[in-house]
Amino acid sequence: MSNIPEDLVMDVLSRLRVKSLLRFRSVSKSWRTLIDSPSFIKIHMERSMKIGSTVEVIHRRNLKKFYSLHLDLSGNPVRDPEELPHPFGYRHDLEDSVVFEIHLVGSCNGVLCFVDSAHRIVLWNLATRKYFEIQYLRIEPPKFANLYYLVNYGFGYDCVTDDYKVIRLIITFNSESECYLVELYSLKSDSWTRFEDLVGHTRRDNHGILVSGALHWIRDDNESPIVAFDLTNEEFNTVPCPDLSGRHCWKNLGIVHGCLCFFCDDPLLHAELWVMKDHGIKESWTKVFTENKSPIHYMRPIDHSKSKITVVSEVNNKKLAWCNFEQKSITNNAPIRYIETICAVRSLEACANYDSLVGTSWKRYDGIARSSTKKS
Repeated sequence: MSNIPEDLVMDVLSRLRVKSLLRFRSVSKSWRTLIDSPSFIKIHMERSMKIGSTVEVIHRRNLKKFYSLHLDLSGNPVRDPEELPHPFGYRHDLEDSVVFEIHLVGSCNGVLCFVDSAHRIVLWNLATRKYFEIQYLRIEPPKFANLYYLVNYGFGYDCVTDDYKVIRLIITFNSESECYLVELYSLKSDSWTRFEDLVGHTRRDNHGILVSGALHWIRDDNESPIVAFDLTNEEFNTVPCPDLSGRHCWKNLGIVHGCLCFFCDDPLLHAELWVMKDHGIKESWTKVFTENKSPIHYMRPIDHSKSKITVVSEVNNKKLAWCNFEQKSITNNAPIRYIETICAVRSLEACANYDSLVGTSWKRYDGIARSSTKKS
């Protein structure tokens, strides 16, 4: 095999699935070095994205068991649900009661980001079963007493600096004042930075949507309800929303065809889905879906089929549905009715995911008990 040109070996290997590549790392030292190299990981990632993503359904049954469904957006049969290792299962120093609630913050380049109720954060590659626990940063005591606070997260990739970043928005408030604190983690430098910014009052459990190199959140501001954080410039700005004619409705963000989308539910009228075809341009908002007297009170589009006609969306936190842009209607997706039958409200979280080798140097955890070091 030493006579085979390296560029040819790279071209062939970069077309394979991660499961095969993990086996082929044992073929030779040179193959192992190649497969683990940043250049190969990047090429493989680019090819995986061209092939298309799968929708990763993370079902938190009783908050202790996690299951995954791989929904092939080309229409191939769905595999049986697969039980996953608990995202924080490697922390054997933690009691079950300590890990009370876990949220899927987002996914990027095959890496999923989870956060628990104690604000511990872990990055997890499901394909390699490798994880990276981000150094713990305690939330600082608020600046004034008798207050409430809420925390929202975002996770994304900065292609300019080749860096994965996690952002934490902390809003502390009482009846008289508010304080906004932003904390930004860089995987490349393995460090946190803190700064204050007038982010605005973002909603609870409103994790950032990654579009065009920026993370987007909904906030309680009818004039400019969308705030975005540019991962390269590390600056906030507002993004214009669709013209809602002054209506007050429940709002949510998602992604369709790589574009930011905006879901609006008005209980007295109808539910609407808008897509921003040219990021940042208000006039590019296009209404693609309207449902009168809709039973849908929450919808977050996740990804589209290869035909780009149908879009799979997370609905009411407990099931998935296909949104048909031609029929402009919602129909239950029969192959995944299983999720609807076993999930309670707020027990389903889903995201688009890619086959990826990102994080090959991280620690492996496949659900098998192993020793761990207690962190402060």
